[in-house]
Formats: sequence, structure tokens, C-alpha cells
Amino acid sequence: MKLCLAILGPTASGKSELALELAQALGGEIICLDSVTVYRHFEIGAAKPAPEDRKRVPHHLLDILDPQEEFSAFDFVKRADAALSDIHARGKLPIVVGGTYFYLRALQNGMYPSDKVPPEIVEQVESSYLDGEHWLTEKMHADLKAVDPRAAEKIHANDRYRLVRALSLWKHLGTAPSKLQPEPISEAQTERLWVKYALALPRHRLVDRVAARTHKMVDGGLLEETRGLLKRFPRARALTSVGYAEAVTHLASGSSDKKALCNAIIEKTRQLAKRQITWIRSDPEIRFVAPGDTARMRLEFNNLKYVLNEEAG
Repeated sequence: MKLCLAILGPTASGKSELALELAQALGGEIICLDSVTVYRHFEIGAAKPAPEDRKRVPHHLLDILDPQEEFSAFDFVKRADAALSDIHARGKLPIVVGGTYFYLRALQNGMYPSDKVPPEIVEQVESSYLDGEHWLTEKMHADLKAVDPRAAEKIHANDRYRLVRALSLWKHLGTAPSKLQPEPISEAQTERLWVKYALALPRHRLVDRVAARTHKMVDGGLLEETRGLLKRFPRARALTSVGYAEAVTHLASGSSDKKALCNAIIEKTRQLAKRQITWIRSDPEIRFVAPGDTARMRLEFNNLKYVLNEEAG
């Protein structure tokens, strides 16, 4: 088996810092699990790793597309699968880091060849069935049954992930998911063993980190960056992501109230973090860790590596 490490957590929780530390300690390379950082020129609002961090540890799927190009879960899986194989072939540890969990699930479990569902479609489906922190899975199942009884029959009413995927496919393609045939990503997919950690932060600490990062972005030139992006790439889909979308609205309004802009971004980021936390809690494979608990992760990971080597020997 070939080990793969995933560092997860809500936005602004400190995933990147933890991943850098583990990558240096374990001989790893980072694969960015994000739908915005793939685009060149999107810097401040995307919270990309600093240039010095990119020099410390190789980063993959970062700055690989021009803003006008399309990027879907299907595209991510194909590129990430190739990156995983490349990193393993060089004897390094792949560390997948980010907050787009739909991409990670697809990378682990496979997907439909036509499953080019934009992340905003998935987010729309999620938002329509999320009541506070509770998923309306029974309603999801009933709605799927109405459009695709065969698919609903094969999916348990509490299997939120598969329900979201099926409803997203239906919404995007207009085709019953049961009529689509899934295929494995590659032969290498079955040889991978995933170890997944998620950062657990008290809610007040996470909110403080979100606020601090937002103010840093705005003070660091988010509006100026967004103005330039609008001029060069007015139809770029990444401009609809959290942070940029609020900056676009702010510029269109002609307002000079940066405090209101910060508050708008903070609120949208909190909503995003809430959805991400709900996703994380639904995954039984994820182990929760404190931000400074790197020693435990290194020990667990090295122990697992030793066991696998013994079994292989």
C-alpha cells in the first residue's frame, strides 16, 4: 500500500502551516485541495502559500491555470491522481491540503467520467439541504427519489455524501445518476491508503482567525487585486468565491466603507467554515487533532509506515 496524508479543517484554521511542518518532517510534497488556488493571478483573496513556503516544500496544483479556464472536480481528480503517482514514484509522501472536501472524496472513491460538476453547484445543493448544522437527509432522499427512483433505492437515506453527489449530478447534467456508469480513476487508486487529520479549534478561536485573516487581506490590497482581475478577467469563475465576491460587490457599490466589506467577508467565511465542519464530522475516517499536536501525527504516521513495511517484507 502507498500512504497518502490529508490535512483538513475549516478555512483559516491553520492547515497550511501544519502541512508545511509535516512535509518537512516526513519528506512530503503538498497537493493543494482548492478550487481557487489553481488559478494564476488570484493571490491575496486565495490566501496562497507565501513564496518562501513554496521554496521550502514543493506544491502541486498551484497556479496551473489561467483565470478564464474551466476547472471541475473531474479535472482536479485527474491532475491530483497524476501528482500522487509522481510523488510516490520519487519516494516522497503526498500531502493533500485544503478545504474542498468534495474533491478529496472523489479522489479517494472514484467518480463518473462525466462528473464535471462545478463546486458552486455542489455548494448550492448543500446549502439548500442544510438547516443550521443539521442536514435534511430525508428531504434529500425524497427529492432524489422523485427524479431518480433507481438511484434513491441504492442510497441510504442517511448517506449524505452520496445524496449530495447524486443531486449535484442531476442538477448539473439533467441526467438520472443511475444511468451513468462510474469508472475507477486509475489502477493506482486501489493501492493507496489514506490517513486523514482535521484541525479542531474552539469556535471563538476560529472566528478570531477568520477575522484576522480577513483584515490582513483587505489591508494587503484585496480591493486593488480584485479591481485588476475584473479588468483583465471579468468572467473568471474564481471571482464568485468567498472574499472576491464581496470585494466585487463592494467595488460595484462605490462604497469606501472597508469595515462593512470586512464584516461581509467574515460572515460569508464563517458560513463556509460551518459547512466544512459539517462535512468533516460526517467522515468517520478523519482523526481530529489540535493545531500543535504534530508530534502525535508524526508518531502515528511513522508507526503505520513501519507496520506496512513489515507486512510487505
